[in-house]
Amino acid sequence: MIKQGILVFDDVPANTPHTGLQVAGRTLLQRGIRTMAKAGLERIWVILPQDHPTNALPSVQDLDIQIEFTTRGEANVPALALDTPFLLLAGDSVHHHISLSALIASDLQKADFVAQISDATALDDQRWIPTAEQPAPDGQTGTGAFLCAPGLFTASAIAKNNEGLWAFLSDNAQGHTVRTEDISCNLWQQVTDKASARTAKDMLFDQVSKSTSGTVARYLNVKISVPFSKLIVDTGISPNMVTFFLVLCPGLLGAYIVTQPDNYLRLCVAGLLWQLASILDGCDGEVARVKLAESKFGAWFDTVTDNLAYISGYSAMIIGMRWLYPDASLPLYAGVSAIASMVLTLGLLYVYALKTGTGSLQYYLGDLGSKVPEGEKDWSYRLLERFGFITKRDFLSLVIAIGLIANQFETVFWFLLVLIHLAALGVLTTHFRLMGDQANEAEQQPQLSTFSTAPVNREEIA
Repeated sequence: MIKQGILVFDDVPANTPHTGLQVAGRTLLQRGIRTMAKAGLERIWVILPQDHPTNALPSVQDLDIQIEFTTRGEANVPALALDTPFLLLAGDSVHHHISLSALIASDLQKADFVAQISDATALDDQRWIPTAEQPAPDGQTGTGAFLCAPGLFTASAIAKNNEGLWAFLSDNAQGHTVRTEDISCNLWQQVTDKASARTAKDMLFDQVSKSTSGTVARYLNVKISVPFSKLIVDTGISPNMVTFFLVLCPGLLGAYIVTQPDNYLRLCVAGLLWQLASILDGCDGEVARVKLAESKFGAWFDTVTDNLAYISGYSAMIIGMRWLYPDASLPLYAGVSAIASMVLTLGLLYVYALKTGTGSLQYYLGDLGSKVPEGEKDWSYRLLERFGFITKRDFLSLVIAIGLIANQFETVFWFLLVLIHLAALGVLTTHFRLMGDQANEAEQQPQLSTFSTAPVNREEIA
């Protein structure tokens, strides 16, 4: 695997924005480093324009990488040990990390130099490295990402040259074996001004969906959450602040309002608040993924606040039933049993999430389908596989909102009661089998790692 790379910024005219140009809440300098780190690089050499202010260097303390900075034209540039293949990235190329990961996975394949290309858009026509073996293809352009063989050139040679990166590469690629690797034009964008920065921002948000999202989230909620995320991504609001203020607080307020369900207006407001919290629940993850700010703490914080909202919401509905029927004991006892079942279910899911190393509980349903052979699945497995989507927040919040707005508070209460107990039964009967499969998989992992090419980061879509 390629673990080292060079991020190169050309000199630009005075007063022209370059390394500090913002793309979705990150400067080009910050984004280039973080995208390379996200693609799996562990050592990065950054070559900055001349006279780049030292106080504008980004903080990388949260990244598990080795990084060094130098500027063009610097007299004494220490040598970077490029004794293995490395990734070279032009600083004005904004890539989704999938683009760089695909290039790294393609490997050199006996070539000395691999240029990533895509269908051309409104780009500089000089973004190509023509050689006798690889003339410029019609309608395609270089994306600014390259794989280079060790010894092809040094980082100090790039830093000391007075030409632009593309001219330097054109000179140094002559006489070497050159190969191209295609990538979708939807995974990268050249950024030179604010207009192209906005295009790059849209490109990044086009790739923001996660595989564990429910149907309602993918086809309805995202129509609202993504435009809202685009507004807040350029602010200083962190993903965890979004989780607390825009998701947890509306959910808890809705729970408080529903404690007196004999007022129809209160029911409507509570339903709308719960649906709003469900919609905005996508924003924290969208902002984190686009800003390359995902963290294990953020994933767990999102999960814990979601489940706090679940428990608070149903507890409030129990209080609401007591408000309507103060002398009836069945809703109280049934509701308490539902809360106990919910706590049991969440406890088992948390144990599994800790075992699998991710802060998301959504993998449980997916692992039921992928890790258990079809012939070994009983009714409980098939029940969770087929109807598990009902328990996802996006679907459940919409059902609750519709039920409350339709003035069907009691129907919603009893529906949730049955659903919570069924979910607890399904998880209870499948949990220990999945935990056993996970333990067996962990025991086999040292043997499998010998043949693995790229580890899967399950946190990135959590």
